[in-house]
Amino acid sequence: MKPLHSIFIVDDDPIHQQITKIMLDRLSISNDVTKFSDAQDVLEHLRANTENETALPDVILLDLNMPVMDGWEFLEAFAPIRPQLCKPIRVYVLTSSIDDTDKERVGKFDFVAGYLTKPLTNDVIMKLAK
Repeated sequence: MKPLHSIFIVDDDPIHQQITKIMLDRLSISNDVTKFSDAQDVLEHLRANTENETALPDVILLDLNMPVMDGWEFLEAFAPIRPQLCKPIRVYVLTSSIDDTDKERVGKFDFVAGYLTKPLTNDVIMKLAK
């Protein structure tokens, strides 16, 4: 299996960030994992690198509940940026929320590839690589 080039973990909880990174490393899913605690930082990075394919992730794992800019605000702000990016990015919501309302709301963003609940399992991580 070919590892994904790059994954951004967007989560304000450093423990969840580290657990996710360790699992990705153990399964050799990615050779490039970057952790962000603030979704606004990710948006700024994407805007600054729209034409730089190597600086863009293949996958974003996005938490919904964060203090500065939450996952919902990120999704709203990311939607108009997506067409400007030089490569497609798969976004997965990775959350502790099991609320059906959240799942339905995520479904309105056609670019979100999946709704994953914490903690990640090996099976779910292996699906990310496909």
